[in-house]
Amino acid sequence: MPTHRIGERVSIEPQKSCRSCEYCKSGRYNLCPDIEFFAAPPVHGAFAEYAAIESDYAYTVPDHVSDEAAALMEPLSVAIATCRKAAVTPGSTVLIAGAGPIGILVAQVARIFGATEITVSDPAAHRREFVLKAGATQVLDPQSDNPSQRGALFDVFVDASGAPPAISTGLQAVKPGGKAILVGMGSEKVELPVSLIQNREIELTGIFRYTNTWPTAIELVASGKVDLDSMVTHRFSLEEVEAALLTGSEDPYSIKSVVIPPKKST
Repeated sequence: MPTHRIGERVSIEPQKSCRSCEYCKSGRYNLCPDIEFFAAPPVHGAFAEYAAIESDYAYTVPDHVSDEAAALMEPLSVAIATCRKAAVTPGSTVLIAGAGPIGILVAQVARIFGATEITVSDPAAHRREFVLKAGATQVLDPQSDNPSQRGALFDVFVDASGAPPAISTGLQAVKPGGKAILVGMGSEKVELPVSLIQNREIELTGIFRYTNTWPTAIELVASGKVDLDSMVTHRFSLEEVEAALLTGSEDPYSIKSVVIPPKKST
């Protein structure tokens, strides 16, 4: 690492690729068969005071960007990769299932990419309210609203829930030639409406992490276009990691929890 970088505040992209396989050489290093990713076995996560990463995976963040926002460049990168793969452009109409952290960030990034209609479906009223303030133009309650029956169909459907019913309903709402992106982690197997996908020529794909997103993520946050700080609802120390991991399932009003290591005196 260049010595002039010592002491920089950075946001780290938590993966290390081999740099020599066909995927790395083509720029799709997230698909590297030998990639080492924090928290993906056999590599342990980063709940520690220190983490080691190759210097080009450590991106300098401006002083006015908080430490918490710097840490949340990771889920923001998932949203950026999603909108890129979905080819969201000015005028796109987007349906998002799930108003968790990823769904909220996909809504924000879709707005920045030029989407004019961003509809988010989530059964929790407080999450619908949050995502409406964060960038959605419309929210739906999947228990009573069916997006496929609203009239015009969507250019893009993003599943950020992992729930099989949400995936099935969302696919029904995609227009011919549209795109469906599966991001949420849920059931291992899901039944798909194959005839619908074929007849409408829907492009169905998944998202596996991200590539080359950190500079964009940092710029979006630094410029104020994306607000990550407002998503942090809970804070924990390193000694409270287990509680932090359980917050999402135990507190229905949680959005994003962060674990804060002790600050070292200089």
